[in-house]
Amino acid sequence: MSIIAGPSADVVVSALRDSGRERFAIFEQGLNAKSEEIVSRVRTIVEKCETDHLLIQCEPARPLMAYAFLFLDELANVSQLTSAAFAIDAAILLDSLLNRKATSLSASFIAEQMEFADDIFLNGADDPDFELARSISTALNPRARVSPLAEVGSVAAWIDRRATPFNFEDAINGAGWRKLLDQEYSGSSDRVTTFGYRARRPLHPERFATLLQNGLRGVFRAKGFFWLATRMDEVGGLNLAGSELQCSSAGHWWATRDAQTRESEMPARTRNEWQEPFGDRRQSFAVMAMNVSRDTLQTQLDSCLLTDDEMAGGEQTWGAFTDPFPSSAHAHLHHHDHECDHDHGSHEHDCCG
Repeated sequence: MSIIAGPSADVVVSALRDSGRERFAIFEQGLNAKSEEIVSRVRTIVEKCETDHLLIQCEPARPLMAYAFLFLDELANVSQLTSAAFAIDAAILLDSLLNRKATSLSASFIAEQMEFADDIFLNGADDPDFELARSISTALNPRARVSPLAEVGSVAAWIDRRATPFNFEDAINGAGWRKLLDQEYSGSSDRVTTFGYRARRPLHPERFATLLQNGLRGVFRAKGFFWLATRMDEVGGLNLAGSELQCSSAGHWWATRDAQTRESEMPARTRNEWQEPFGDRRQSFAVMAMNVSRDTLQTQLDSCLLTDDEMAGGEQTWGAFTDPFPSSAHAHLHHHDHECDHDHGSHEHDCCG
């Protein structure tokens, strides 16, 4: 069984309808269908034994992963998910992530669906910026197969490739931003720059907020976590896509916990990251940009770190810095242009989604 989502999903479905495959069914669930309704209809199709392979066309505004995770629970005993794909026009992708013009789906939604999929179909191979769209797709998800919809046989090959089940662990951990943080993936194309930003000094909140809102020209994706000098206990979660920017509370640093708890519960990777005197507090977020060099972005971000004089003032002076970041746990700032290893209790947060 496969699932397909995205604004160009109907192009994929149309190609498959024309393929003449036997014992193949397409399930186009209705808008606003509840999970239990989808599960019931899939079970009915399976029980009739009239098909060997079922394709579910997802509702455009519902996350791809919401469908995929039905196969880990409610549908696990009757079917096996083999692929999750996302289809989009190259122009819509670039319009959204590069802020060229408004689209029907948010940039954050598009980026997160593409990061989860194991196949990405790009429509519009005759678009002069098609190769740029391909480069951005690969940056968002280096493990995914990126195929032009116009390529003969690409859709048929996708649906026939069902030797192994969909790998949920790879889908969750294989996004480009995660791999950049884990140093498993880096590099740049002619126009796209990607890297993991790391630092062991806190950020000056006012300088960092100003940069996020007005200065990061060319950055189309940034995700991970950060450390503000004014919030020594709190992990900041960063999620930027296109013109959308979310900065959220992502729990507390392990350094805020007592020694006994750290000894018994702290993950091994955090122990490897630990540096006195601030423990696991650090900057660690991925950056993806177009037509901007890594050196330029690195310099911009470094300028937001505390200076030597500010560091010398110590924590007792840092609390007096102007802090424009929202105090709410989940809040948005306006943007103009890994395995999570910190302690976040029982709450989900956007830096590690």
